[in-house]
Amino acid sequence: MPTVLDLVTPVILRVDAEGDVQPADEASAMWLEAQEVAGMAGPVEAWDRSLLRLCGAAEASALVGAEGPWRALALPGGEYLVIGATWQGSDAIAARASASSLQSKQALLNVLPAAASEGLSGRGLQPKAYREATILFVDAVQFSRLAARVDPVSCLRQLDFYFSLFDQITGAFAVEKVTTIGDTYLAVAGVPQRRAAHAVDATLAALRLAQAVATRPGPVVDEWEWSFRIGLHSGPCISGVLGARKHVFDLWGDTVSVAAHVQRVGRPDVVSVSGTTAALIDPFFEVVFDGTTVMRNAGEVEIHVVRALRPELADPATGLVNPAFRAKYAAMFGDECPAAAADGLLGAL
Repeated sequence: MPTVLDLVTPVILRVDAEGDVQPADEASAMWLEAQEVAGMAGPVEAWDRSLLRLCGAAEASALVGAEGPWRALALPGGEYLVIGATWQGSDAIAARASASSLQSKQALLNVLPAAASEGLSGRGLQPKAYREATILFVDAVQFSRLAARVDPVSCLRQLDFYFSLFDQITGAFAVEKVTTIGDTYLAVAGVPQRRAAHAVDATLAALRLAQAVATRPGPVVDEWEWSFRIGLHSGPCISGVLGARKHVFDLWGDTVSVAAHVQRVGRPDVVSVSGTTAALIDPFFEVVFDGTTVMRNAGEVEIHVVRALRPELADPATGLVNPAFRAKYAAMFGDECPAAAADGLLGAL
């Protein structure tokens, strides 16, 4: 919100021994002109009375030291420097308040999902449980080795390039970015907006991420070929914003832990999914079993690799979704397939 200083205009007037008033700057001249237009200006005696009232003095000899809202400083030769402030017009104040409100809301939307920011209060956001969602983790392979051998600024600029690219892709597929943790990117489909197609949406985004990285679009750092592990898992989770300051949207639950595990044991530059996610996306994608791992507190976790769209649902020339995919998507989920699924690598971004 704007401060008081943003809503007032300083006024500095020089009053000579004859009582003539001269503005000290352009803002003061505009204020003085406004008084004349409003009919408040008159003979010198009237200006004397007006300035005396503003300075809280009964007569000119009592100007210095008076406790009015304005102040008068005595100058040589019987002159005075009158210093005060005036409120800006109501339209200007309203415009500043509106602009400040928009800036604050935009800043909030940069760190929180739109649905979460709308329900945010000073005590945070009430945690909300979701029966179904798909968590997506993306992690840079051997990032620590790269960071140790090259200039940190160049390294982080490259990482920022990829994470910004991931932001564009996930946003195009209705997948909500949650946060970045070091060199790890975390996103979720189906939260905070519930979507029946959460697993398919997240897989479409993940395949596009892998395709984008494979094209090596970013600047090269120390001849390093960037590689990422991508892991997905579907299940229940809880979302919310905790605390009263420095709000951070976050996710909790075993689904998050399993998704992180799938990413960690997955192969570089492919999309790895758990058995749960594989079952949800099987009608749309070719999925190949890649083994079983054991996770503490979760037991055995099946790992599958998403190869591509099913042939009958893909355009043979581009490999992108075809009308049959979109029709099947609409029939199963009662919603339209994200438009980006039918575009080229970055065609919709």
